[in-house]
Amino acid sequence: WALDQAVASVTTGAGATTIVIEDRGNAPMPARLVITRANGQTERREVPVETWLAGARSATVTLPAGGSAVTKVEIDPEQWFADMDRSNNVWTQ
Repeated sequence: WALDQAVASVTTGAGATTIVIEDRGNAPMPARLVITRANGQTERREVPVETWLAGARSATVTLPAGGSAVTKVEIDPEQWFADMDRSNNVWTQ
């Protein structure tokens, strides 16, 4: 079984930023995100493993507009999980 999670898209609209995470493998694990804003502030979010166990292939994380734009989204920056393709784990503006 392979673990392959990816940042599929990041879109900013009126009042919110929407991040779509895809589970492209068949080994369910939580998706741990570190989100960086233009002012340098970081925040952590997690897509729980139960999302993938329930059969979802994608999950949406919505961040309210916080005055500073999202400039980077990274899945598992500490590399705790054995993701088979890390090239799709990072989105930068």
